[in-house]
Amino acid sequence: MIKKYWKDFLSLLYPELCYNCDVALVEGEDKICLRCYRDFPLTNYHESEPNPLVQIAAGNEKVKGAFCYMKFNKHGVAQKLLHEVKYKGNSTIGVLLGEWFGKYIKRELDALELDAIIPVPLHKSKKRKRGYNQSELIAKGIQNVTGLKVMEGVLIRTRNVSTQTKKGKVERWQNVDSLYQVVNKESIIGKKLLLVDDVITTGATISMAAEVLGNGGVSDIYFGCIASGK
Repeated sequence: MIKKYWKDFLSLLYPELCYNCDVALVEGEDKICLRCYRDFPLTNYHESEPNPLVQIAAGNEKVKGAFCYMKFNKHGVAQKLLHEVKYKGNSTIGVLLGEWFGKYIKRELDALELDAIIPVPLHKSKKRKRGYNQSELIAKGIQNVTGLKVMEGVLIRTRNVSTQTKKGKVERWQNVDSLYQVVNKESIIGKKLLLVDDVITTGATISMAAEVLGNGGVSDIYFGCIASGK
C-alpha cells in the first residue's frame, strides 16, 4: 500500500507523458494515451486488394501477403515512436509496438498457421552500435501475443551498406545475394514465415530479404511492418 501511494505521489511530481501528444498518462496507459491509441492511422492493407505491400515484391511468387500496422506520416505517431526505438535507445517501445501490432493481426496470423517470424537483420556492426535490432524487438513483441517462434540468426546481413534505393529495380535485384544470406537453410525449407521490419518505404530492403529466403526454400512469405509510406 505504501509503495502504491509513493508511486502515485511521484507520478504527480513527475508524470509520464504520452509520446505523441505530451499529455500526462493515467493508470492503465502505457507510453501512449488512450485517445492517441484509438486514433492510430491503421492501414488495413491486409484487407485491401491489391495489397500495396505485396505489389512491391512483384515477381516473387513466394510473397503471399503483407501486414502493416500504421500509415507513416511525417511528424505522426508512427514516426515519433519508431524514432524513440531507432535513435533514442528506447527498446521497450520496440517490444510494445510489436505487441500492439500482434494484437492487431492476431486473428489473421492464427488463420495462416505460420511456422515462425524472421526479423529483417541489421549488419552486426550496426547492431553492436545501436545495442539491438529494432526488427527483432518488434518480432519479440509479436511473439508475446501470438506464440510464434522468432528465428534469429538464420537470415544475416553480410554488408553494411545502404539499400541503394536510388538505383533501378533491376540493379537492386542483381545485388540481392550480396546483402543477405541464409545461414541454416535446412531450418527454413518448406516453412511459412512472417518477415518483419520496422518501416517499409521503397520496399527494397524487405524485398531483397524475401528473395533470399525464397531462394533458400521457404514455402510462403508474409511481410509485416509497423509503418509504411505506401
